[in-house]
Amino acid sequence: MESTAVPPTTGGSTLLVDAARLIHQLGGEAYALGRPAAERAELIEIGTLAALPAWLCTGDSRAVATVARRLARSGQLGVVVARDHSQPYWRIAVTVTPVQVVVLPVAEGAGVIARRVQRAACGGGPGIERALALAEALDMDAAGRRTFRALRRLLDSGVALLPASVPVDDRHGWILAQITRLLFLRFVESEGWLDGNPRFLTEAFDRCLGTRRDPTRHLLHPLFFGTLNRRWSDRSRCARAFGAVPFLNGGLFEPHALERRYRLHLPTSYWCDLFAALVERVDVSLDAEVDDGRVTPEVLGRVFEGVMAPAERKDQGAFFTPPALVDAVVVTALSCHLAHRLGRQEASVRRALDDPDPQLQSALLDVTVLDPAAGSGAFLVGALQRLHGPGPRDAVRIRRIINRSLYGVDRNPGAVRLTELRLWLEVLRGMRGSAPSAVPPLPNLDATVRAGDALIDPLHGLTVDAAIAANLRARQRAIGGRHGADKRAAINAARQGERTAQIDALRRQEAVLDRQVAELLAAGRAPTLFGDRAPLDAGARTALSALRRERADVRRECARVLRDGSAPPFAIRAAFAPLFAARGGFDLVLGNPPWVRAERLPAPTRMALQARYRWWRSGSARGWGHLPDLAVAFVERSVTLLAPGGTYALLVPAKLTTAGYGLACRAGLVSQTTLHCVADLSADPRATFDATTYPLALIGSRRVAAIDQQVAFTLDQSGGTTLQGDWVDQSHWLTGAATLQRLMRRLQHAHPPLSDTVRIQLGVKTGANGVFVDPPPELDRWCRPAIRGRDIGAFASKAGARLLWPADRRGVPWQVLPARVARHLAPHHPRLMRRADLHHGPIWQLFRVEAATARYRVVWADLARSLAAACLDDADSVPLNSCYVAAMPTAVAARALTGWLNSAPVQAMARLGAEAASGGFARFGARAVGLVPLPADTLADPELVHYAGSEVRAPDRDALDDYACRRLDLTASERKELGDVAANRR
Repeated sequence: MESTAVPPTTGGSTLLVDAARLIHQLGGEAYALGRPAAERAELIEIGTLAALPAWLCTGDSRAVATVARRLARSGQLGVVVARDHSQPYWRIAVTVTPVQVVVLPVAEGAGVIARRVQRAACGGGPGIERALALAEALDMDAAGRRTFRALRRLLDSGVALLPASVPVDDRHGWILAQITRLLFLRFVESEGWLDGNPRFLTEAFDRCLGTRRDPTRHLLHPLFFGTLNRRWSDRSRCARAFGAVPFLNGGLFEPHALERRYRLHLPTSYWCDLFAALVERVDVSLDAEVDDGRVTPEVLGRVFEGVMAPAERKDQGAFFTPPALVDAVVVTALSCHLAHRLGRQEASVRRALDDPDPQLQSALLDVTVLDPAAGSGAFLVGALQRLHGPGPRDAVRIRRIINRSLYGVDRNPGAVRLTELRLWLEVLRGMRGSAPSAVPPLPNLDATVRAGDALIDPLHGLTVDAAIAANLRARQRAIGGRHGADKRAAINAARQGERTAQIDALRRQEAVLDRQVAELLAAGRAPTLFGDRAPLDAGARTALSALRRERADVRRECARVLRDGSAPPFAIRAAFAPLFAARGGFDLVLGNPPWVRAERLPAPTRMALQARYRWWRSGSARGWGHLPDLAVAFVERSVTLLAPGGTYALLVPAKLTTAGYGLACRAGLVSQTTLHCVADLSADPRATFDATTYPLALIGSRRVAAIDQQVAFTLDQSGGTTLQGDWVDQSHWLTGAATLQRLMRRLQHAHPPLSDTVRIQLGVKTGANGVFVDPPPELDRWCRPAIRGRDIGAFASKAGARLLWPADRRGVPWQVLPARVARHLAPHHPRLMRRADLHHGPIWQLFRVEAATARYRVVWADLARSLAAACLDDADSVPLNSCYVAAMPTAVAARALTGWLNSAPVQAMARLGAEAASGGFARFGARAVGLVPLPADTLADPELVHYAGSEVRAPDRDALDDYACRRLDLTASERKELGDVAANRR
C-alpha cells in the first residue's frame, strides 16, 4: 500500500506535516479513517482498510484504537490518523502496543503534544525506533502513571505497617498527609526555595540516615512543624540549621487532626522507600507547559484522585475531569453569566476572556464560585485561571481570588486537602522567580474549602440571621492571618459561630411551625355559626400531620447540633453565611458531582434525599430502575445555592436528558431556569474520563427564560440549538439537529405512542443469577432455555443459557422443592434472602415472571448499539432482565411488531429517545421504545406482516423501511436524517 499526502483544503498544521513525513520515513504502511472522499480528511488521506464496519469510519477515538490494535496484532507497523469533520480534532495512534490514542486540535500550535510529536517525527533511526519514539511522544500520561503506581504501592504498604487497631481509613489518611507534604515540598524545592538547593530533601534525608537518626522525629517533624510553619524569628537553633527555608503556613505544615489523635510511627525502611520513589525519582515542575515527562500540578491532581480505592471511587462516583473539559465548561459558564450581568453578547464575552477589557476584568474579580463536590479541585483551579485572566501570573490577584471568590465542599477530607494543595500550588506559580525570603505565607483556606455534605445538612431551606452572619464574617476573616495555636483558636471560634447560626435558624423555624400548628388547631376549635365545633377536614388533618412531622425533624436537628458541641455538623448556609447575607448566593456553582446509582446509597440517605429534593422524588416507584442518580439532587441543590441570576454548570450523566427518573428535573429546569447549553459529550475528545456512562454538560442560570431563549448543544456553541420553549411539554430532551427536533415533535403529535397499544416490561429477574442461571447439569429437568440481551438480533434469538425454574408454567413458585433442587439452593439461602424484591413467599421465587408466561412475545436487548427485536416463538424460552418483553395477543401481532421495531426509521427514533451508555451503546428501555409512534391499526396491517417475514420467508428489510416511511409520512430529507441516526453516524 502506498502512502500519499493530500494538500490541505482548509487550515493545516505543521504537526501533521511532520506526521506525514514520519509515515514516509517509517517505510511501513499508514492508514487514515474518515468520511467518504467527498468529505476527505484535510491533510492525510492514505490507503483504505477493506471490510471495516460502518461505525469504524467515523474517525472517533474508539475507531482509531480498534484499527491500530488490529494492525498491531498482525505485526504491521504504521500510524493511524483520523479526522471526523464534525469536530476540529485529529486523532493519531501508532501500531505499537499498548495502543494510545491522542486527540490533537487541527489549528496551528497544538501545544505540548505537537512539539513532542514533531521531535519524534524528525529524529533518526530505523522505522521501529521511530514508531516507538512516536508512541512515547503520544503517551503524555506516562509520568503520571509511574507516580500513581509508586503512590499506590507506598500507601498500601504503609497501611499494612501501621497498627491494625487504628481504622484503615485513618491509617490511609495519616500516610496521605505525609506524602502530600513531601510532594508539595518537591515543587517548592524545584523553584530553589529550600535554601537554594535543588537536592535539599534528598541530602537532608541522607544526613539523617548517616547519623542513624529516626527520619520522622529528627527530620520531618522539625522541618514541617518547627520550620515551614514558623517565622524565622520564632524558629529554634535546630530549625535555623535548615537554612533559608520560607515560612509557608497555610495549614499544610501544621499537625493534622489524625496526627493529634494518633502517635503513629513508620520504620526507617519505609521512609527510605518513600524518598527513593517520590523524592529522587519523581521530577516535578510548576510549569504547565513542560513536555519532558515532569509531573505538573495537573498531573498530580489526577494521580491523587486515582489513588482512591476503586470501590471508594465507585461508591462516591468520583472521576477525574480532564483540564481541557474543565476549561471549556468554565468558559461557557462565565460567558453566559457575565453576558447577562454586563448586558453584552455571549459570543463577545467568550472572545474577550482571552484578552479582558477593564470592565470585564473588574467583573471577573467580583465573581464567586462554589464547587459542591470539589474532588481534586479541578474546577476551582480552572475557575481561578479564568478569573485571573491571561498573561503572567499576578501573585496578589491570585491570592485575592482564592481568598474571596473560590469556595469548595467535599465529603472526603482527603479530597479537601487535595483541593487545598492544588490551590496552594497555584499560589506558588504566581511567585516563581522570587527569593525564598520573599515568598509570603500560603493563605489559610479553612473558611472557604470545607469538609462536609453539600446535600444533607441541618439548615436545608433555612436562612441565617443577618447579625449572626456579620459576626461570623468577622470570625472567619480572623482565620486568614493566623497560624499555630492562634489559628486553631480562630477556627474554633468560627465553628462556634456556625453552631450559633444553626441553632438560631432551627429555633426560629421551630417557632414558625409552632405558630402554624396552633393556627390550624385554633381553626378546628373555633365555634361554627350554630355554636358547635366542626372537626378538621381531611385536607387540614393532612396539613397538620405534615407540620408536626416537619417540626419533629427540626427539633431533632436542633438537639443534634446542641449535642455535638465543639464539632457542629456542616451546613452550607451557616459555613458561608456571610456570602449568602451579602449576595443571596453564589454567582457560579460548577463541578462534576458524584454519579452514584440509588442502589449504592444507604437507605437513610435515600430517605433524606426524597424528603429534601422534589426532583429526586420522581423516582419513588419500586425497583432500582426508577430511582434517580445522585447527580439529580446535586442539580437541584446547585440551583438553590445560586444568587438570583447566578449560573450553574455541571457535568452529569447524559441519560439525564432521557431517563424517566429525570422527568421532574427536566421540567423544573425548563420552567424555573434559563438553559444555555445542554451538550452531550459522548463524542467530545475532551470528555475522556473513567466513567461507565457518557457525560452531559448542563449549563443554565437562575432566572426565568426569555420566550426566544436558544439552548446550545455544544460547549463552544458551534453546533445546533433549539428553543427552550419547545421542551416545555416534552417528556425528554433531544439534543440533535433542529430538523430532527421538528420531525420528532411532528410525529409525536401525529401518531399515538407504541405504549398506548403495547405493554412493555423487563424480563424475568432472579436477583441471584449465579444461583439460577446455568445450574449443574443434573438439574436440567427443572430448567428452561434462557435468553439474554446478547442472544437477540434483528428477527432472531437463540437461548444462550439455562434457567432453573422452581415454579409451574404460570410462574407460581413451588411450595415444596425437589430434593436435588433443594440441595442446590440450600447453601445460597442467605443470598436469596437478601434479594431486594423478596418481600413474601418462598425464598426461591423469581420475579417479573409474566415475561415468561405469555405465549406470543417480542423481545429486544436492554443494552445495544441499535434496537433489534425478535419474535419469540418458543413458548418455553425465558427472557431474562437484560431483555425487554412485549406480550402480544396473537402470533400475527407479534410478527407485525417485530417488523415495525426493526425498520430503520423506528430504530432511529428509539435511539434518539434511549439513554446513552458507554462504548457507543444505548439503553432501549420501556420508556424509549414506548414513545416510538405507532399509527393506528399498524399491527393489523397484512402488508407489514408480510414484509416482517415468517418461519419460511426471510424479512424484507428494504420493504419494511419503505413501509415505515409511508405510514409516518416521511419526506426524503427526513428519511435521510433518520437513516443517519440508525446507522450510528450521528
